Amino acid sequence: MSDTAQVIILVLSIIVVLVLYTKSKDAESFLLLKLAGYTCIGAFVLDLDGVKLPLGFAVFLLFFRKPKVNADTKQIAAFAGVHILLLGIFIPHIETMIFQRTHHVDIQDTNFYSGSLADELEHLKDYFHMNRNSTELRGLDMVIQEDGTYKYLSFGLAEDTHKGTVNYSIDLSDDRESFEVSRYKVKEDDDYLSNQQFTDAELVLANIDIITPSMFEMEGKEYYHLKTDGIRESYDAKSDSSYKIDTAGKHKVEDNQLPAQTIVAEVCGSKELTETHYPFKCEQNEFFLLDYLPPPN
Repeated sequence: MSDTAQVIILVLSIIVVLVLYTKSKDAESFLLLKLAGYTCIGAFVLDLDGVKLPLGFAVFLLFFRKPKVNADTKQIAAFAGVHILLLGIFIPHIETMIFQRTHHVDIQDTNFYSGSLADELEHLKDYFHMNRNSTELRGLDMVIQEDGTYKYLSFGLAEDTHKGTVNYSIDLSDDRESFEVSRYKVKEDDDYLSNQQFTDAELVLANIDIITPSMFEMEGKEYYHLKTDGIRESYDAKSDSSYKIDTAGKHKVEDNQLPAQTIVAEVCGSKELTETHYPFKCEQNEFFLLDYLPPPN
């Protein structure tokens, strides 16, 4: 439950107790404290592995159901406590539903070559007020047409906050004019990917932005597919299809330049797409090594 919701429930509880106190008919010592106690009893809950039991209200029904003085106000206080208990149960679920709803965020440019994935990231950070210094890329899957038009784009982000990790799932809409973004909170103990060496999202996307049409060029292919998990790794696969990508261009990686610390992006070409805008048959596989760090001498 958010801090704001907790404050609202506390204020409502105080107001209820004060109103009941002013409407009590009979004078009674420590009545204000007694009403507060009845409210707390009604709101008390026993949590057994996520199952919430209204133990306090059960105690009220068994032992305090018929007080001798100011019975009406004390009973109302106990029932008010039950309602406060219900608010405490339902509000977190409502907050989660609101937080996890799908957002539609306009895409800044529908073309990979004329646009910038790093700029798209900045726009998303502004929209969701993300922590600008603690956002990792959790995988990217992209299909573009030969001219750079996005046909398919999906990537994940993980934002590190003081309350845990927030995961974002970002997919290009069917009309390819906006992103469909959903998010959910993950507690630190539940983040099974936390032991992976994911890389800062801005760094990875800025390196993907370096790719030019000539780097993607594959004879007879109309669509290009790029996929990366965003993890920096020690790459030592000796192959004729491994290329270092930087601002100076696309360079074949020789065997003596391995192993290297890098972010690997798998690239291939296709002549046609499925109905979901995914390559029907991808060929001419290449490996683009992003943010390449050569082996030490």
